[in-house]
Amino acid sequence: MVFKTKDFADYINTNYVALKLDGDTDSGRKRRNQWLVPGYPTIIFFTFDGEEIDRIVGFNGNKDEYFQLLKDYTNGKNTLRDLLSRLKTGADNAQLNFDIAKKYNDRGDDKNALIYFEKVLALEPDHSSEMYLEAEYNIAESKAYSEDDPAYLQHYAKNCRNKYLKYSAYSSLTRFFHLKKDQAKVISTYEEALTELPHDASMMNSYAWYIFQNKVNDYYERGIAVAKKALEIEPKADSIWDTLGQLLFEAGYTDEAIEAMQKAADLAPDESSYKENLERYKAAKT
Repeated sequence: MVFKTKDFADYINTNYVALKLDGDTDSGRKRRNQWLVPGYPTIIFFTFDGEEIDRIVGFNGNKDEYFQLLKDYTNGKNTLRDLLSRLKTGADNAQLNFDIAKKYNDRGDDKNALIYFEKVLALEPDHSSEMYLEAEYNIAESKAYSEDDPAYLQHYAKNCRNKYLKYSAYSSLTRFFHLKKDQAKVISTYEEALTELPHDASMMNSYAWYIFQNKVNDYYERGIAVAKKALEIEPKADSIWDTLGQLLFEAGYTDEAIEAMQKAADLAPDESSYKENLERYKAAKT
């Protein structure tokens, strides 16, 4: 991962005071809610006065691009403040409005994100462009969250023909209902998503992981079946083997859990959590 490279670490330590938080701990959840962190990994840059400079949400695998973005933010380039400043002379620029909308979206500011995404639809002449289609999706998502009404996203997800955006819509819907603590709706949304995206191993893994992470005991068998189906599609995905192993162990299938976690460890030998789980499962047999 890029965070472990020496040049990246040296740059961070020279320019920032680094703090890593586990979002699933009590203190982590408090900060996650305070800063409206949309998912993992998220890195947020602050001034010494506590003002947010900008944030990077997710990691696309391009370490050089990620590092360059960090340098840009440190130098005040391509931050939200910088883009808003450029808007003074580029209000009719669809791409600039789109970039600003994405910034607000990453910060969980659905109200402002919606304003700029709607400007994109008004300014972008190519209604089949990636930017236009993504703006449409984000409008549905922003309305759902800002108006506390999932109907926008539900309609969009059901009717969207773009598989990537359909996946995003269903993922956002499950998050919406999870925040509402409506487990039944989360599960029914995942089930609909699997019907709409029957060959999407990532969606299957997300569903199975949700069942494990939230200890939905009545659905352990369903989660195991879904994870196994995902592995038929992506047999070399260590994260799915991990999900399967964790579910099997929770469901009491210790021998099968060991086999699954061993597979995860073999596929990703540098992942220490797989080895730790494997040892824990083996110890449970003695």
